[in-house]
Amino acid sequence: MKTATRFATLLLTCAPLLACAAAPKHTPLATLQQLFAVEGNSPYTSPYNGTVIFSAMTSKYASPNGHGYRNELKVASAKRLTAAQTHEHFSGNVMPTLPDGAKTIIAQYHVDGLDTILKVYVQDTKDGTGMDGVDNNGVFDILARILGPGGKEVSQALGTVRSGETFGLDIRFDAGDAVVTVNTADGAQYTAQTTVPADERKIYFKFGDYLQALDPVTGGHTSDPAKWDEYYRLHGIDSSRIKITQTTFERTQP
Repeated sequence: MKTATRFATLLLTCAPLLACAAAPKHTPLATLQQLFAVEGNSPYTSPYNGTVIFSAMTSKYASPNGHGYRNELKVASAKRLTAAQTHEHFSGNVMPTLPDGAKTIIAQYHVDGLDTILKVYVQDTKDGTGMDGVDNNGVFDILARILGPGGKEVSQALGTVRSGETFGLDIRFDAGDAVVTVNTADGAQYTAQTTVPADERKIYFKFGDYLQALDPVTGGHTSDPAKWDEYYRLHGIDSSRIKITQTTFERTQP
């Protein structure tokens, strides 16, 4: 089946924040709980209405090889498939509430092990690939980074947002072909369809708040939570919150 046809079979055919009368409002709680494991505090609102709220700074969940605290949902080990077998669609309306200078990963596709093949960042840090790219000015760049053919990671700017503003996020992964779409007040931006390198390892989707930190002395990555704490303190990062409404995650068969 061709990629375009596979994407057409997904129940949602429009991105968040755009009119789509036939689209379901969100994936049922029971479905998400069957598919996803929690890292940190449970993000589900009660009663559940399609809204999940993550806070890395509240959860302070530290994974062994992490580069900052996290609070995420990740596809459970028993539910994971290879990239060639994976046909998934995630969408939601994302509201980041973050201090100036913060940088977090709100969604990613991870390969079993330490490798990643897709990441979506919300960041107020210096980065020449961002639409703003200025550090600590209250303007957060939304960036997608996808591992493309040849193993080269490609970054693409998808808009900007300020803390407390909402944007639509739509991620489609179809047998190794990935597309990320973001809708802000300035309109829609999307990545080119990118084919990730073939790999027989299983992959899994994660989303939430993975608040990035560096070694405050060297500026490099570190897995030491004490150094994360010092980095956050020095940069005035004392809170984090990622709220996602109309949370939808779907799997389809090839």
